[in-house]
Amino acid sequence: MEKKGARLFQVDGETFDYDWNIVELDTRRQLRLKVNELLRLVNDPALTTSEMQQHLLHAEALFGNQLAAQLVRSLQRHDYHERQSIVWLLTLLNDAESVTPLRRMSQDKQLSRSVRLSASLALAGMGATPEMADERRYARLYAIS
Repeated sequence: MEKKGARLFQVDGETFDYDWNIVELDTRRQLRLKVNELLRLVNDPALTTSEMQQHLLHAEALFGNQLAAQLVRSLQRHDYHERQSIVWLLTLLNDAESVTPLRRMSQDKQLSRSVRLSASLALAGMGATPEMADERRYARLYAIS
């Protein structure tokens, strides 16, 4: 069985080049496991928001921008509660690079309405909606002396 699995990753004239190697596949697997772990932690009532942010920062240090990208992809899950947890994680992470894919998801009519809504909620939580940008532009700060 090991030989059969190893043949997929050999690159020569007779086999196809999949542009994957075992290390990349293992890293993606570890990333998916980490996202699932974070989703389990969200449901822990003893965990505070600051502790959850620490877990997110640790995961971001391990996986970099891939963490936010995996969270955005995970919004397409069917379970409403998982999507709600992912929205909260994206809001806590507040990664600027995830804004563009979230905007695309929120406007993609081929996705289900619930997925588009989740993407929009994540954008709103991150303060990245056009309405919030307009509010910040016209916000006035007053100082009382």
